[in-house]
Formats: sequence, C-alpha cells, structure tokens
Amino acid sequence: MRSDRSVAFFSLAGILACAAPTAALASSCNRIVAVRIEMTPGQACWTYRGAATMFVGDFSNGQTIAAQMIGEAADYDPRSGRVATVWRPRDPNVEGPGGFFLGATDAPGVLTFRAPSNGTYRFSFSPCAMWGAPGTVKICAH
Repeated sequence: MRSDRSVAFFSLAGILACAAPTAALASSCNRIVAVRIEMTPGQACWTYRGAATMFVGDFSNGQTIAAQMIGEAADYDPRSGRVATVWRPRDPNVEGPGGFFLGATDAPGVLTFRAPSNGTYRFSFSPCAMWGAPGTVKICAH
C-alpha cells in the first residue's frame, strides 16, 4: 500500500457501471485494511492507490471535505460467461466525532461535507464486494 500524492484528480465520466461482485471478492467484506491520511501543512489533497478499505485522518471543525473513490470491479456477461475487469465508482461514507455519519450524497463515488467538529474521521466505501481490489481515493480539505 502506498500514498501517491502526485496522481491527478480522476474523472468519473465514462466509467462502466453494473459490475457483478464475485464470490471471492465478497468474502473480503470482513477484512478492514486502514491507511492514515497524512497531509503536510498547506497541502489541500491526499491521494491513495491500493487495496485499503478505510482511510483515517484528523480534520478541523468547519473544514469542507471532499472524497472521491473509484475501484476495480468485475463485470459479468451472462451471455458469454466472461468476466471483465472494469473501474467504477465506490460509494464513500464517513464516520466522525460525536456519532457523526454521512453516506454518499453527491454523484456516484463522491462525498462532500463540512466537518462538524475537530477530530478523527474514518472514510470507507461500499459495496464491500470491492474490498481488497485496487482502487484510488482522493480526499481534499479546504
């Protein structure tokens, strides 16, 4: 797992939807792999590429946080019996101090909110059938 801060902001346009999870990926739903969100002073965005399932970072009251997530999925064609690997949006969610929780309310793969208090926030995503597969996460704080 690595953090790659030089990755360009990815576009969700043209991403194939309707991926069918495979049984092998579905078994990964109980394996949380956490990565720490680390931004240097003055850095507005953090980007991660890899197979982590949770992203943990500290944010301040009033900050506007935007999270985008995209990942590898399997697209099954029942007519041919073939499975193709595709990239599609993941539905982000966030938990924070004081019982704060918010699920994806923006476009597929996008979550934007204003932090209600100082503290640690934990970002994850669904469907969990995509857990363990490669993906890209970009979290920005302004």
